[in-house]
Amino acid sequence: MTMLEATFEQQLNRYFTNCKWTQVGREFQLQGPGLSYLGLDANLSANLAGFSASELSLTDVADFHEVKDGYNLCFEDTWSLLFWLRYLKANPGVRKINIIHLDDHTDLMPPLLYKKQGEYFQVTDDKKVDFNEPESIIDFIREGSINLGSFIAPLIFFLDRVNIFHLRKEPSPNGPTKQYLAESYINDFPYLDKDRISISVTDRNDEPAKGFYYRGNDLQSLIGEINGDPTFLHIDLDYFLNQFNGNFRNANPANIITHVELEEEIRSICAALSRIRPQIVDVTIATSPGFCPSSHWELLISNFMERFNKI
Repeated sequence: MTMLEATFEQQLNRYFTNCKWTQVGREFQLQGPGLSYLGLDANLSANLAGFSASELSLTDVADFHEVKDGYNLCFEDTWSLLFWLRYLKANPGVRKINIIHLDDHTDLMPPLLYKKQGEYFQVTDDKKVDFNEPESIIDFIREGSINLGSFIAPLIFFLDRVNIFHLRKEPSPNGPTKQYLAESYINDFPYLDKDRISISVTDRNDEPAKGFYYRGNDLQSLIGEINGDPTFLHIDLDYFLNQFNGNFRNANPANIITHVELEEEIRSICAALSRIRPQIVDVTIATSPGFCPSSHWELLISNFMERFNKI
């Protein structure tokens, strides 16, 4: 392999992050999300039972998403966008929302979509994406153009205003930070020559902002400036416990965090949410296989929803 070929392959792998793809001549085709990280959790297959009335196997993980009693459940959090768009279609007057985002990751990566004359298209085949029709985006999720970590950016482009309140466990000794969310574009694979939609998190206010990005490790203070707009509560279970992080096998967690500690954390979060409970219009929980160990999913979901339903 020549240096030029190696550089081209590196560009491809970076561009199609978390995707399976094929190349035929000058054409690229998406083959769905990459799921290599599913093998990190040795107990995943055995622990899928009980999350659906249907029998589930590893081949169902990427596609699983269901409406439960009082919340939406998916394994891969990409499906959160589908649930949000369904709410927005049912409430067409809503053009400004808040997202309370419990996650060990930002999830503001650029999708494999570009914008032209106010419309959105898939970069590989120019297929049109219509965010006004939620069910139509299912194919784009299955193909991989809207993928792990890139499902929030389309919502920010689609709406007039989105404020994100990102709760993460990393220390924030000076309290929550506040930055601007701005629409941007990235051309990181000149071979296709498409400017992908992207979101910049910046301290500069000289660009038209689509909202604010707050980040901190204490929910009470994090949502101190939240307005009264309808609010989506998004919970990726790797916020509570990210044992694998999608890239390494930790066969000996050695009680990374105890059940008692997890339950106390949930109690504290629900106490903070009680102040704004009436404006929370959607709760979506993603279990995050290959990140949060499947042995903890049932405990976290049942404990959280039990407490949340009481506030």
